Amino acid sequence: MTNLRLRFIKIQQFCEVKLVRIFSICFTITCTIWLTASAQSKNDSLKVNLKPINVYATHYGISPESTPLSVSYISRSNAEYDKTPALTLDRITYKIPGLWVSNRENYALGERITIRGLGWRAAFGVRGIQVIMDGIPLTTADGQSVLNIVDPAFIRDMKVIRGPASAFWGNSSGGVLYLSTRPPKDIDSQVRVREMLGSYGMGKTDVQLTQKIGLSRFSAYTSYLHSDGYRDYSKVRLSRTGLTGSIPLTGKSGINLFGAYESMPEARHPGTLTKQQVEQDPRQARAYFVDNNAGKMSRQGQLGGTYHDVTGIGTFRATVYGILRDLKNPLPFVYIKLHRLAGGVRFTLQNENEYFRWNVGYGGKLQHDFRWNWNNSHGTPLPGDSLTIDQLEQVYNQAVFGNIMVPLNKWKISLSLRYDWLRFTADDHLQRPNPGNSQSGSRNFQALSPSAGISYQINDSRIYASMSTAFEAPTTTELVNRPDGGGGYNPDIKPEHTLNFETGVKGQIKAASLTYDLALYTLWIRDMLMPYESASERVYYRNEGKTHHWGIEAKVDWKAQRNFNLGVTYTYTHATFVTAQTLSNQSLDHHAIPGIPRQRLDGFIRWSPDPLWFSLDAESVNAYYVDNVNTAKNEGYIVFNGRISTKSIRLSSGISVDPFISIKNIFNKQYNGSVQVNATSGRYYEPAAGRNWAAGITLRY
Repeated sequence: MTNLRLRFIKIQQFCEVKLVRIFSICFTITCTIWLTASAQSKNDSLKVNLKPINVYATHYGISPESTPLSVSYISRSNAEYDKTPALTLDRITYKIPGLWVSNRENYALGERITIRGLGWRAAFGVRGIQVIMDGIPLTTADGQSVLNIVDPAFIRDMKVIRGPASAFWGNSSGGVLYLSTRPPKDIDSQVRVREMLGSYGMGKTDVQLTQKIGLSRFSAYTSYLHSDGYRDYSKVRLSRTGLTGSIPLTGKSGINLFGAYESMPEARHPGTLTKQQVEQDPRQARAYFVDNNAGKMSRQGQLGGTYHDVTGIGTFRATVYGILRDLKNPLPFVYIKLHRLAGGVRFTLQNENEYFRWNVGYGGKLQHDFRWNWNNSHGTPLPGDSLTIDQLEQVYNQAVFGNIMVPLNKWKISLSLRYDWLRFTADDHLQRPNPGNSQSGSRNFQALSPSAGISYQINDSRIYASMSTAFEAPTTTELVNRPDGGGGYNPDIKPEHTLNFETGVKGQIKAASLTYDLALYTLWIRDMLMPYESASERVYYRNEGKTHHWGIEAKVDWKAQRNFNLGVTYTYTHATFVTAQTLSNQSLDHHAIPGIPRQRLDGFIRWSPDPLWFSLDAESVNAYYVDNVNTAKNEGYIVFNGRISTKSIRLSSGISVDPFISIKNIFNKQYNGSVQVNATSGRYYEPAAGRNWAAGITLRY
């Protein structure tokens, strides 16, 4: 048995080496073809006009071909939209270099997202990355994002800024993930229903209605998901609803509406495991979490609108939105209840002439969190009898920002600047024997975020270089978790700051139907916020030293024929501590930052021979450390996923169906899809599901 295991490991290592070599060969061929095509393109009279793409991940419309930033854009085709389950975000983001979505197989924690290694510290939700869906920031004023409200099955478009972008979005902008559920403009009226079943008791129903009324267009969707989960004690029930609409007022003005709602009455939390427990039974749940009814129950609703008007001095946009969230979160060491009221406004004015394009704006966010913490009642679904925190936490964020882009023939120069002011306050309402012991208090943060870039157009390619910055304030959850106990905010932690330099080339070779994207970057972070666990397993945070990241991001996408498409995405991330130490003063200098694999390689193939539709993708992830002192690792893995369907089957005029079958982890690889860094007692690992399937049918009329 040992010999077979060793042989399998050797085969896996051999496959990884081969995949890297294949990528290198593909990339070399791509560069050669590009150079050849560039030399010949002056004589090429073939012109293809494509639909322009505007990226609003920077508050205003820009073209990915002209901005001096690492920007990725994905638009899901109708085939991908109708024939893939897309139950989790990682199933639609794997084509983007630099972005990594780790599926925890745990809806109580959500998916773990990093961009260029930023966001690694998140014990739950998302940190360090701005997330916007249909114009509403899911990232609240304190910098945290909760993505339970996002149903990946309805995401149509995705724009990603792969790097620091505080000049555009302020706090917690180590990258930007901009999601849209708005249907394509060529769909005027459609009803879409999809029913799915799958492994581990999974079932999901999706319904979407798109309707054009006069010149106005509306789209609404709703879904319900239930699953017992791959691991024991990981059952989930989750419903989500969304709405988008566009209402023209005049030929130059209009209103865009957007809203969403989620209800998750049950999401059980199986906890993390040690390496030995994973080897014994990766599906087991931690008894400590089961016995204490660990899990999450949440509801969140949000609604907003944008008014736009083309005036004599430029295009004016005004956005207003509100968010309401209720959370009950029993954990073994605490029972948390949270009621959140949040929202914001944003005003921008943009204009363009033959000499330059400019944009100025103001943004404001507010967040009111009513927080209660009790002891866990050890086995009952209700909180205990000891109230330890009863406080109102408020965050206010105001910002002014501006950008100017100057075109100089084939050159474009871009300069951006933003100023943010944040105020965190905590009003302690807990009745104490001594009123003088109140934990009320406040923290103020401010930051100036510059950004500059330059790009040069060579035929169908763009070369660019830029400098950008980011700052990340501690979230209310991180501030309120005080190692000394009690309420109020931790007075000892402060924001971390990031400086990023990057250069790259991006373009297409029309004659070969090939697109490519290559970026190289280096970034420095000071006062990094680092998580650590106490003996009670509560996570606390502290600022510690400096870190350095540098890396390579590359993507090649080749549409060989009308019905055949393949692509390769490669990410190399070298992230280390420059100066840092542990709580016991052990040096971490030159240690790898945990939770960040050095290399990732993704590939995909799409083939649609009439009347079938095939899709195959693979992900290779190197081993990476899971603790600061680099004594424990998560082993590397290669996972293959496949889907098969038919081309749309027309039942009658206007009615068609798309059946599909999806198989994840085809070769039943045992691996850990995510980790909890710096966990105590070696409990780092969150096992991923083995071979599993989903089958469904989409009806459109």
